[in-house]
Amino acid sequence: MDQCCHVMPLARELGLPDAVLEPLERAAYALPEWGYERLAAPETAGERWEAVAAMLPPPSEDGGMGQLAAALAGACCTRQAYRRQGISDEVFLATMGCFRRFLRETFAMTGRWAFDRGFWTWRQVGCRLFRLGTLEFEYCAGEDTPVLHVHIPSDAALSGKELEQSYAWAERFFAGEGRAACYGGAPAAMRCESWLLAPALEMLLPEQSGIRRFAADYQRYAVDEDAPDFYQWLFQCGADTPVERLPERTSLQRNAKRFLLGGGKIGAASGERK
Repeated sequence: MDQCCHVMPLARELGLPDAVLEPLERAAYALPEWGYERLAAPETAGERWEAVAAMLPPPSEDGGMGQLAAALAGACCTRQAYRRQGISDEVFLATMGCFRRFLRETFAMTGRWAFDRGFWTWRQVGCRLFRLGTLEFEYCAGEDTPVLHVHIPSDAALSGKELEQSYAWAERFFAGEGRAACYGGAPAAMRCESWLLAPALEMLLPEQSGIRRFAADYQRYAVDEDAPDFYQWLFQCGADTPVERLPERTSLQRNAKRFLLGGGKIGAASGERK
């Protein structure tokens, strides 16, 4: 079956930028028949994505359009899996909204429309990660106790109401229609690893800030002061950017830049929801 017949309608439904539609369509026409339904199974998604990605042009050659087409072909199977499990189309469209968001983030950083997140989006396609309200929740069986890893999309609203609604939704979801994702048993905790949990932010942000509100829900158990993630998410630039050249468009950017120029470190931290 021609994969393009499925990929392009979904791409348009997800509101992917017009600039990527033509190269995406070319890549979709070139997709072979690979059994994309295995990309939508939690137990096989990661392994299957590695095999698929190895057969596609590297993103440096085609702007990642081959990987984007393959991921969307898998997402068409994901939608069918959602429906079998009774998961709403609202959750599907919110979860797969990551493709539009990632394309725009990459364009903002590089000035190029390209897809460079195939290494990550197999989780959404594989029924492992779901957007439930303002936050994303990834089921991880791990080596001991299954947990939910909490992720904060770049467009997340961090009001107290939004956060509480999202956590409550996740608790209902993984005990209900999302149980099929819990292949290793019910999750016993919610954990997060993010620059938003960095202790330094408590000195750089007002107490009422959304970031501090989010972080207050977690008990930190590890801190990595040298983690470079904040360069991308706070400053929208690479970790090799000289501190003197970091942008100062927001108050947090200005405060963080002064802090770094003074020898401070931001990094990231890991925590468990209290």
